[in-house]
Amino acid sequence: MRLKQVSLVAALSVVAGLTTATVGTVAYADDVAALPLSGYAHLVVDRAHRHVFISQGTGSSGILVTDLSGTPVTTLTGEQGANGLALSPDGGTLYAALPDGGAIVAIDTATLLETARWPTGAGTSPVSVAVAGGRVWYGYAAAGKGGIGSIDPSAPAPVATPQPALSQWTTAPLLATGGDVLAAEEPQGSLSHVATFGVAPGTASPMADTLVYGGTATGLAVTGDGKRLLLAAPQQLALRAYRSTDLAAADPAAYFTGGSGSAPGSVAVDTDGTVAVAGASGVHLYAGTNNLAENHLTLPSGEVAPDGLEWGADGTTLYAVTEDPSGAYRLNVLDAPKLTDTELALRPPQYAVPTERYTVGGSFSTRGLLPAGAALEVTRDGTALPGVTLGADGTFTFTDVQQDEGPYTYQVAYPGDATHRPATASLTVHVAKLPTGVVSTDIASANPGSVVFTGRLSSQLGLGTFPQGTTVQVARRDEATQRTVPLGSVPVDPSTLRFTVTDAPGAAGTFTYVLTYAGDTTHQPSESGTGLVVAPYAPALTLNAPTSATRGAVLSFGGKLGDGPYAAGRTVTVSRTDAAHTTPVTWTAPVAADGTITVKDTPDTGGATTYTVTFPGDATHKSATAVTTVQVSRAATALTVTSSAPSYAYGATATVTAHLGTTYNGRTVSLYATPYGGTKTLVTTGTVDANGNLRATYKVTRNTTFTASFAGDHRYAPATATRTVNGYVKIATALSGSYTSATYSGISYRVFHKTVKPTVTATVTPNKAGQCERFQVQQYYSGAWHTLTTSGCYGLSSTSSAKAQLSLTHALNQKFRVRSEYERSTKDLGNVSTWGGWLYLVVRT
Repeated sequence: MRLKQVSLVAALSVVAGLTTATVGTVAYADDVAALPLSGYAHLVVDRAHRHVFISQGTGSSGILVTDLSGTPVTTLTGEQGANGLALSPDGGTLYAALPDGGAIVAIDTATLLETARWPTGAGTSPVSVAVAGGRVWYGYAAAGKGGIGSIDPSAPAPVATPQPALSQWTTAPLLATGGDVLAAEEPQGSLSHVATFGVAPGTASPMADTLVYGGTATGLAVTGDGKRLLLAAPQQLALRAYRSTDLAAADPAAYFTGGSGSAPGSVAVDTDGTVAVAGASGVHLYAGTNNLAENHLTLPSGEVAPDGLEWGADGTTLYAVTEDPSGAYRLNVLDAPKLTDTELALRPPQYAVPTERYTVGGSFSTRGLLPAGAALEVTRDGTALPGVTLGADGTFTFTDVQQDEGPYTYQVAYPGDATHRPATASLTVHVAKLPTGVVSTDIASANPGSVVFTGRLSSQLGLGTFPQGTTVQVARRDEATQRTVPLGSVPVDPSTLRFTVTDAPGAAGTFTYVLTYAGDTTHQPSESGTGLVVAPYAPALTLNAPTSATRGAVLSFGGKLGDGPYAAGRTVTVSRTDAAHTTPVTWTAPVAADGTITVKDTPDTGGATTYTVTFPGDATHKSATAVTTVQVSRAATALTVTSSAPSYAYGATATVTAHLGTTYNGRTVSLYATPYGGTKTLVTTGTVDANGNLRATYKVTRNTTFTASFAGDHRYAPATATRTVNGYVKIATALSGSYTSATYSGISYRVFHKTVKPTVTATVTPNKAGQCERFQVQQYYSGAWHTLTTSGCYGLSSTSSAKAQLSLTHALNQKFRVRSEYERSTKDLGNVSTWGGWLYLVVRT
């Protein structure tokens, strides 16, 4: 049989076009013959006489007879509207239902002559015919009803006899037989009315009668053992299978023919149980109760006509009548459709290079069982190579080695076996040296005395390996002079493919390092250039000067320039800045060959002295600068600060005096005041007088520290001195409840009735909320004031005030006075304890 599989083309490739492959097969019929038909109804194959009988349905007048390849032999005329066909068990007689002739006819298959005609009754239209149980069964329609009749062809005078016991039908039923079972079907909307009967003794006995999934069935078959009924209805997604005994779903219940729209319309069951079902997507073949399709065949001649499949009774050949879009019919003869489709696919090697063995892989796939251990034939450019054996998982491999570059085409062939079709696959392998690349990666140093960088050798996609001893040639090209200097070769580490280049160009400039790999038997050569700017050294300049020195004494300290050696005559510039020299004092110092420097100076100004050492650079070194500061000693001077008093009333003015002792060229002093809790504020700055004094005034509201500051001069160090004074609070005392006032000895007294309790209120500034306020009362008698009482602590309110009432007994015409005291707590460091002034009072009736 020629190839049957739908074309499958696959293209496989590896980088740089190393390999390509094309595999696949095409499915079509072995013989396709045009049929001179006006329509199509049914198909019967008579292999014994090598004939195919094809009926054309209502309106036709004959049955077409062809040979087994589809070539017309004759047409049996006079067979009005021949529809259903069936062969007798011995194959000697063809039975045909003639709906236009109202009869069943018998035709001798050897002579092709009609031997009997049995009328089915006036107004009847038999459409289907089946043979089982020694009788010919036919489905017919009469008077708007359907029925089943039968004929006993062995009777002395056979007649067509209706069988009213075989259910009631609305239209002529479609019949099929298998084993000793007769099945009948008619459409009922989206369902089908199906009944089965046992016909072993020659008479029919009902088995099952129900509605099943179906529709307008165009294909009906009963398996050879009579156990299953197969129903092909285009309205369904799959061929349906039912048990003959009760019409329940069989196992499997469905044979799929391609999904939605596949419209299964034909079914044929071979004697070995193979099920062929045709729909819009082609013909699917199933191995009996296995609902995994073994094969899928497509027929380019068109779609299979309804009820257009028939097995050829030889166990191998399947016949199919197809109709193309123009309405033309053809007979397709498939002489080995049961052979399982196979496919070979080849997998290219990861890479193929000269002198190295490479491996080609492949796989074998089929819808059936894998023929594990099968021998596969292998050729290269038509020359046979050792064959390979198919593995249990359907894979195989073979190896080859070529000395030269070029394309080599491999073909693998599977010859097929009793159950599998043959298959071939080809693959072109392009043997070529692997492209390579050589590049620089990390630069460790790039100065005149040391250029160090690493590089990497690579092959395309990391394929292949480089042998021990692989090297890369290195050359240095000066871009200014275009002079190239070979530097020799560097080894490549075969495990990391890295190499290291070291060089000492001896001068700064722009250079190109040319890296060349010569290639080998499996790798192409490659070359690349790495541009590198070699900069002068950036030497480190360090100084080790002391932190302090004595004014007027010789100061000497050392330094060091890195990245030596240095040419003779190289110097550094030394500059000194201090309080007396805002313009630096400058001189030079020599640089030794190893970069050592010695700085000598005699500083005459005290304080911070900064030395800056600068190397201007040369042909191979960049400039460098270092700075160090030395504290040169200065003499101490005396500085004091005094105040006009140790304590001051709230808001009183203090006079502060700063006194400066002996100095050299600085006589300026600054006075600062820092009230408790406040910020340090400059009171005055100025030059002290001839006596060394500087005075200032300041209003005191709280404890205050005065600071005198001398900034120092060229020979005397800075100095500071402090003086802290106390600040009293302000207490405002008031009496309430008096009705008049009077004056005694020049003192104003408040006058109170004896029944009144005077109220005294004390208010403290600044706000001392929560602090303690005490009240003291004194009485005047015996020519003096005597303390009557001193109260306990009254807490000052949020407004910094406190109140107390005076209880005066036996006080008539007596003189009193009262005052309050702010008593500082240990937490109040802003002011000191303060007594307020006296308030005087007298009591009358």
